[in-house]
Amino acid sequence: MKRPTIYLFVLVYVLTLLSCANVEKYNRFIETPLAVEAMQQDINYVEHNLWKMHPDLFLYVGEDQLKVKFDSLRRAIHQPLLPNQFQLALASVLAQVRQGHMTLSPLISKFDPKGKDKVRYQKSKGPFSQLGFHWQENTLYLSKNGTLDSSLVAGSKILAIEGIQPQNLYTKYRPTFTSDGYNTTFIDQAFERLLPRYYQLELGYKDSISVLFSRADSTYERTVVRRFEAAEQKGKVGTSHAATEKTNKKPSEKKSDTKKQRKIFGYNANLKRMSKQLSFPVKGDSSVASLKVVDFSYGRPKEAYRRIFDRLELNSVQYLILDLRGNLGGRLSDVRELYSYLVEADKFQFVQPAVITSKFNLPFYQIKGLPGWSYPVLSPFIIPSAVVSWTKSFSKDGINYTHLTGSKVEKSKSSRYRGNLYVLIDGGTFSAASLIATNLKVGKRAVFVGEETGGAANGTVAGSLPVLKLPNSHLRWRFGLMDVKPYYQVSEEGRGVMPDVPVVRSVDDVIKGKDPVLDKVLKSIKGQ
Repeated sequence: MKRPTIYLFVLVYVLTLLSCANVEKYNRFIETPLAVEAMQQDINYVEHNLWKMHPDLFLYVGEDQLKVKFDSLRRAIHQPLLPNQFQLALASVLAQVRQGHMTLSPLISKFDPKGKDKVRYQKSKGPFSQLGFHWQENTLYLSKNGTLDSSLVAGSKILAIEGIQPQNLYTKYRPTFTSDGYNTTFIDQAFERLLPRYYQLELGYKDSISVLFSRADSTYERTVVRRFEAAEQKGKVGTSHAATEKTNKKPSEKKSDTKKQRKIFGYNANLKRMSKQLSFPVKGDSSVASLKVVDFSYGRPKEAYRRIFDRLELNSVQYLILDLRGNLGGRLSDVRELYSYLVEADKFQFVQPAVITSKFNLPFYQIKGLPGWSYPVLSPFIIPSAVVSWTKSFSKDGINYTHLTGSKVEKSKSSRYRGNLYVLIDGGTFSAASLIATNLKVGKRAVFVGEETGGAANGTVAGSLPVLKLPNSHLRWRFGLMDVKPYYQVSEEGRGVMPDVPVVRSVDDVIKGKDPVLDKVLKSIKGQ
């Protein structure tokens, strides 16, 4: 063995040992009770920074009311608790602020496979990732079966997983998360998204789970196991419709085109879908188009939307259906770009300048969650960033503001869409997705179909979201530094964007893959 190879082997071996040691140390910490004094210090740390850094803390809760909550928590902490027991108590207080972007994450135990098993596990699918969940009316349903067991029937009720009823998890964890404001449509969707995490908190890392189902007045139990990538499947490429079409392109060119498309439209490898998806739902009718925007976080929005709206113009589309259901938001630059193709006026402003607590301290708040050792290393980047932040900030009538992407008047796209517009919304329409929904709704640009958005119509506290590590419990606390409001506002504070045509998907619709919301729009278009 050559000397460099020996050094590399030793380095890998040492890093592996350190990794295992760190994982063991981390897992031991989770099972070690925190002293009462340590938790009291963490409560004081959170309360101090919340009052100091949050730009609109008392929008949905009174100052005195919130102080009482913190005081009550301090009195209730009179004996040692495990970190995650403490998390449940503190997160329940923070949820009273009713700002959905603010989260206090529990500590989840880690598993560190060694050597070849590490790569093997990375290419596997855990038991929870093979199941789809739908939570409605205090009942958990199997919405999708991604296992190799065909006896699992979509639509079955899930009574328990490893003996733990989902209703008990809802009761335990529901107080720890919130929507923006007072709407309730976000809650069920948030719980079903978070369900695997809650089970992992209860059960630890599992390679298999026993699930008790109920179907047609009978129960059945199945074990769902981790699925590893079969050796014989490695390197194989699935055949798609596009791959079977006759083309003069070489395989390398087709692969390059696919890679480019994925970068532009934001391909999510885990979910196997594009962030922006254009389709024509009526067979043989290209005048009706549907644009599903899964999120505003992936892809290259300028290029993606340019291609999409060029296609709409080419097809002389008269009816565009913008589907924002389940869109939890993302980048302001992305959603602003989309809005510039939909607004009717030649000029527009997407959001108002954001309210902040301190124009001088803002750049330092943004990096507050970074470890101390990183400041000297990152100082060449931090200082210029701070200068840019100060140039964007200003004060007016005693209130501090900062400019955001879209907070100044700009020109609409010359190739913007001018036809009929429908927007599909639900409880999963949140954050940046709610901002564009408000502007389109108040601006009377579209007809809204579905249910109330989970994000508040009048904005959200986000923009910049530092993650602070609590000194003693090591819990990760995330919250927004900017009060981001759409250009237009509604009269009722704390509610989401309301549909013009309310339509709610039933459990049966979800299980059978029916879409009454889209069907309602298509019937309306057909009747015109």
